[in-house]
Amino acid sequence: MNGKQLFTFITLILLTGCVTAQPYYFKRYEVESGLSTNTVYCSLQDRHGFLWFGTIDGLNRFDGYSFKVFRPDKSRKGSIGNGFVISLCEDKKGIIWAGTENGLYQYDAVTESFLQIKQTKNMTITNLNASSDGNIWFSARSAIYCYFPSTNHLRLYQSKNHPDITTLVVDSCGTVWAGTFSGKLCRLVPGKSKLHISDLYTHSSFTTSRMVTRIFPVNDKFLFAGTSAQGLKLFNRRNNTYEDLPLYNKNKTPVYVRDFIHDKEGRYWIATEVGLFIYDLKTRTFENLVKDHNNPYSLSDNAVYTLCKEREGGIWAGTFFGGLNYFPKQYNLFEKYFPDNGATSISGSAVREICSDGKGNIWIGTEDAGLNKFDPANATFKHFLSAGDKTNLSYNNIHGLLVDSQKLYIGTYEHGLDVMDLNTSKIIKHFEAGDTRGSLKSNFITTFGKSRRGVMYVGTSSGLQTFNPQTNQFGQITLGDGFQPFINSITEDSSGNIWLSTLREGVFVIEQKTGKVRLIQHDPKRSNSLSSNRVNCIFEASDKTIWMGTEGEGLCMLDKNGQTFTRYSTKDGFPSDFLFEILEDSRKNLWISTSGGLVCFNPYTKAINVFTKSSGLLNNQFNYSSAFKDTVTGYLYFGSVRGLIRFNPDSFTRNTFIPPVYVTGFEVDNKELTIDTKHSLLKKSMLFTDTIILPYNQSTFSIKFAALTYTAPEMTEYAYKLEGLDSKWTHLKTNRQAYFTDLSPGDYLFRVTASNSSGVWNKMDRKLAIIILPPWWDTGIARAGYTVAVLLLTWLTVKQYHNKIRARNKRKLEMLTYQKEKEVYQAKIDFFTNVAHEIRTPLTLIKGPLEKVMKRVEEVPAIERNLRIMERNTARLLELATQLLDFRQVETNSFSLNFQPMDISQLLKELHQVFQPTAEQQNIRFELDLPDPAVILSIDAEALNKILSNLISNAIKYCDQKVMVSFRTQQSPEGIVIKVKSDGAIIPQELKDKVFETFYRIKGNRKQSGTGLGLTLSRSLAELMNGTLILDLPENNMNVFTLYLPVQL
Repeated sequence: MNGKQLFTFITLILLTGCVTAQPYYFKRYEVESGLSTNTVYCSLQDRHGFLWFGTIDGLNRFDGYSFKVFRPDKSRKGSIGNGFVISLCEDKKGIIWAGTENGLYQYDAVTESFLQIKQTKNMTITNLNASSDGNIWFSARSAIYCYFPSTNHLRLYQSKNHPDITTLVVDSCGTVWAGTFSGKLCRLVPGKSKLHISDLYTHSSFTTSRMVTRIFPVNDKFLFAGTSAQGLKLFNRRNNTYEDLPLYNKNKTPVYVRDFIHDKEGRYWIATEVGLFIYDLKTRTFENLVKDHNNPYSLSDNAVYTLCKEREGGIWAGTFFGGLNYFPKQYNLFEKYFPDNGATSISGSAVREICSDGKGNIWIGTEDAGLNKFDPANATFKHFLSAGDKTNLSYNNIHGLLVDSQKLYIGTYEHGLDVMDLNTSKIIKHFEAGDTRGSLKSNFITTFGKSRRGVMYVGTSSGLQTFNPQTNQFGQITLGDGFQPFINSITEDSSGNIWLSTLREGVFVIEQKTGKVRLIQHDPKRSNSLSSNRVNCIFEASDKTIWMGTEGEGLCMLDKNGQTFTRYSTKDGFPSDFLFEILEDSRKNLWISTSGGLVCFNPYTKAINVFTKSSGLLNNQFNYSSAFKDTVTGYLYFGSVRGLIRFNPDSFTRNTFIPPVYVTGFEVDNKELTIDTKHSLLKKSMLFTDTIILPYNQSTFSIKFAALTYTAPEMTEYAYKLEGLDSKWTHLKTNRQAYFTDLSPGDYLFRVTASNSSGVWNKMDRKLAIIILPPWWDTGIARAGYTVAVLLLTWLTVKQYHNKIRARNKRKLEMLTYQKEKEVYQAKIDFFTNVAHEIRTPLTLIKGPLEKVMKRVEEVPAIERNLRIMERNTARLLELATQLLDFRQVETNSFSLNFQPMDISQLLKELHQVFQPTAEQQNIRFELDLPDPAVILSIDAEALNKILSNLISNAIKYCDQKVMVSFRTQQSPEGIVIKVKSDGAIIPQELKDKVFETFYRIKGNRKQSGTGLGLTLSRSLAELMNGTLILDLPENNMNVFTLYLPVQL
């Protein structure tokens, strides 16, 4: 370097340099936020407002809330073929082009699919630029390429002397500027193939690395050239000269430039390997923003690869290891101070009292780390902590501060009162509670106040005292009988009254002139009374209105009559009803700290604007008695449980950006509709879908939407309605999804709109037509079919009516016939029953003497035979009469059962003995098959005897040679089974139910005498005992009657 160059360089160093940095606060988006990977190479905002980020793991689209990631997917046609996305651009038609390690891809936003430009396969595409004529320029293989979409032609531009292209950009005039590995700047004019080359190191200091890494047009005269080792160069495109603009970090190491962006304030943001630089070209000064491990709002990584400015003015920085960093302007309206282990940071998180000493210093008491003196000019803190000696704080939990006559009065939690000399910053006095006259009555000092009359008030957990600095004596103020309240705050109004807010007793008002005390409390019977007795703060506004913040019951305004209150709460838009402090700005807005954020309340228009962590606060939870207004600078200070914020309300501007609203998703039965399936209801991206048609059985769905605002998307409010179902708009603050369940078939119109963080609504709502098809049976064709069917049905009905009339008359005739037959049958039964009664009585009278005669029959042998005949017929007639009477009893439900334990086998043996003689007379073999052990069951012996007697009698009567009776028990269902088998004529199966009908007899058996009542009576008795009697299938050419009786419990 010659002397002139050295002089120039030193002069620039002296004239330029790193300025004192203002605070910059970044929001971070990393993998945990949904980003596909933390390594981000490129970025852009498309014409619709979506942000796109190219990473080593796919292309990410961001809507302010969630990331949609496009990755290679061999199973999906139209997916991006390579996930290593290095560069991005959007052409004049709104088409997005993605450069990857394996070629150039064109994105179709309607179908959400990618098309690879085949000529670029196996190329690594970098530095994508779209010219005004719609052509796509890029660098690949150390050369310049231009792709012409209209003709699908790819052209190579390459200089034989400088083939090592490293970067390029197309300016607004269509001129292509390219940088090389060897430090050359090449200019290519459209329509010409020759490159004009300038050397950017002709008068620079020697360096081995001369690569031009990035080019950025500043205006029609200058452009920036970023390098790999010498930072920034300013090139004059008119005379082809350049100057070095020193760019260095605190270590004065070489700066590797990655990207540029121009913000709304005229500054240039420069992405480098050592953080972000914000460069002011007019003053040649810059700020260097770097990662700070103790500051969660700093850059997440120093290796910044890409920069993007979105339409709201925010800057996005993509890094190699730290994902995305977003700098929204509104996010930086609140200066944030929190403990970060640094010697100059605030000492504690729980910030309590704040006051000024009149010399520009702000004194801040914390509940967890002592006292801080804040220098606003340098944004530094000096700490004062308890150290166990008299010249330091007695305790680190501070609840009250007051500056008076170069002394700082410090109230602590249960450790009394300290007095600090502001000139020496040493504690010079300490007071503790005592029992003597003039002493402090409580060691828990909650707050201080000093009236314009010079009275110093000390609020404690046990009431109110005064303090005389001249005598160091405390006086006790009586607030009423038995009242020693916990004092939260002390406020003097413009009339000289002292207002005391308390923890539980409401508000006390002391008239200083008279000493009178008035108590204001909540009256549950009056809706216009003080809303709660737990009052945290009292504030008199510039218009002399008294405002009170309560613990859980919102804000109260004392009306001008001094008797009633107007209440404001979450119902009116407040984020919380727990209010801590109130301040007023120069525009007469009230700033109110709450447990749910910071509220800006206009007492005249009643407009409410809420600021939360998403707006730039440290957190949403503020602290008691922690607010201060610097009347000199206009700054407001509020303490929270995470630190301190400071801001100037005059710097706040209304957000006029109106975010566009898009429908971003559609779920049917909790499943997202996609366009990559064969039978999908969605034919194109939801962003561009105007109508969606659903079958009737998919009428439960939800719709996702997003307003493309990034400054504070959490503060965006939405309103939607479904015309055809809703008549009013539904407002949403914490959700971006509308749910609809089981809608009826029909046509609907979904409309959604949104407001920005300042409450400005978008008048252009997004519309989506939704058609729910009726089921096939409710279509026009179906209804026409129904008409034909109704006519046909009418004809059939008329015809059927005539048929029914005929059938009804026929049934009436049959019913009359049946009724007549039934009456005849009943008459027969009645007659038969009467006859049976008449026959049975004389038969009984005959049978007795006959039995006596039979006993002496041997004495008269000649009449024995005739007497036997008389006996048999008498028994026969008696049996007939008995059966008829039993049948009548069963039929009229008058037959009563008497269950008693009995031996079933013994009963069968007795019956065998009874019928054996008859069987032997007819040469019939009568066998009995019984189980070995005796079976004792509870049963009606008479009924069972009648059933078995009828079955055995019939078996012997109609058999040829053999009758067999078998008896078994069974387990499931539990009961007994008795089978009576007999050979002879097999009864046909079609008569198996007929044989049990009353008076029915098989035609072939007419030669045998019988009444036709035995089987009928037997089945009725079996059913009466909850059993069954059936004619079973024949076994070995034998008729089988099976009796089943359940076990009686």
